[in-house]
Amino acid sequence: MLKNKSKSLKNIQQKLYFPLKKRKKTSWIKRYYKYFIWRIRHLQEQPKAIARGFAIGVFTGSFPFFGLQMIVALLLAIILKANKVTAMMGTWISNPFTYVPIFLFNYQIGTFILEKIFHIKLNYLDEFDSESWQNLADSGLEITITLLIGSFFVGLILSIIAYYFILIITKKENKTLQKYNSQEKNKC
Repeated sequence: MLKNKSKSLKNIQQKLYFPLKKRKKTSWIKRYYKYFIWRIRHLQEQPKAIARGFAIGVFTGSFPFFGLQMIVALLLAIILKANKVTAMMGTWISNPFTYVPIFLFNYQIGTFILEKIFHIKLNYLDEFDSESWQNLADSGLEITITLLIGSFFVGLILSIIAYYFILIITKKENKTLQKYNSQEKNKC
């Protein structure tokens, strides 16, 4: 009796089986990017507020305020009447994998700005020896100011780019939704 039941179950499974299309395997970066774009497109707010929020997040994410970036982004989003969700999403540009490259780049930009534009001579640690640790400790304020100035200018440029990028995405989605809604109204 059990054999007949198992055979009948197999027959049912075979009848119901239909091959699915094989999907291409996509990398986790592409999936994350698509999900990120999908999330931004489906926010129910004005495109400018969404873009402004993301730009605020990118700007605050460029600063070395570990753990405070989201709080600062949220406060700025409230003050500037921007989207709070995208402001916090924008801070994700700095994460444990990108801290070092971003802040080294910010420091280099800060050094360039202070030396070439403001003509301020900075102390360099050319040779690393036992005295370099003391030099490093003594120049902590100089390093911090240089990093903050570089972070400000890099954050400003990245936030302008991010603002227009997100604005284009959200306006494109709004046009698509308006087109779809007008087609639905015509059908009725």
